[in-house]
Amino acid sequence: MKVHYDYCEHIESIMKEYPDNTVNFIFKRRVLQEMTERTKQVLDRGLKDEKVCHELIISEFNSKKVLSDYSRYINGIKEKKIIKYSPVAAVCAILVSVVIFLLIGFFADIWHPTWLIVEGTATVSIISLMWIGVYLLNSHKMLYAVSRALVAGSVMVLTQFIFLVLRIPLGIEKAYLIFLAALALMFIGDLILATMTHQRLIIINYLITVPVVFVFIYVIFGILRFYTWQQGEILIYLSLIIDVLIVVGMILHNKKYSYKPEEEDIWKEN
Repeated sequence: MKVHYDYCEHIESIMKEYPDNTVNFIFKRRVLQEMTERTKQVLDRGLKDEKVCHELIISEFNSKKVLSDYSRYINGIKEKKIIKYSPVAAVCAILVSVVIFLLIGFFADIWHPTWLIVEGTATVSIISLMWIGVYLLNSHKMLYAVSRALVAGSVMVLTQFIFLVLRIPLGIEKAYLIFLAALALMFIGDLILATMTHQRLIIINYLITVPVVFVFIYVIFGILRFYTWQQGEILIYLSLIIDVLIVVGMILHNKKYSYKPEEEDIWKEN
């Protein structure tokens, strides 16, 4: 009991700034159980001095580790709530939009293009669920490909809605160009995701994304006749220059961490 009491005191001292509610009580009990089991493991391996064992466990379950575990514990609870309530919220939003569409249709006899209300709500709901999926998969590096697919899919879902708005109510003939812009946005979204998740060899993403995006800009502006095709070629050259600058910047950045024998010699002398 003495060991348990000391462990409780240790846990309470770390968690003293957090409220005494059910959620935190469950976490404290879990930490106490882990510390008790860890104590039994150490003693079973042959350590006879219980005081030394007690100090080892206290040092192992220090404030940094306990608070880090607490942060993951709270995030896990939040993720479960998001998984539970997000689909319900999305369905409710779509049902409300359908009711609004029907009310406008029956009372004002306007059925077109008010159906875009339902389409827009469904689009926002689907994109929200996709980005929630990206957020939940952020900590699972093995599922990074799924996150990339969700980002690309959300861009295309948004694009089809924008296309419908541009083409049907506004009557813009070249609304199809939004799909070319969407392809560029897919590359940009993938680059942002790679940057936020600190992927390895991210420089490759930059070197690919920059020229690809500039090519799509070149084609879109060329079709819209903002310039002649020959004048627009400057965008291609500009993208190559940006790529060169990225490589040079990366080399200069990595040069700071290069191996320097003279520094090792000074360290050994000291």
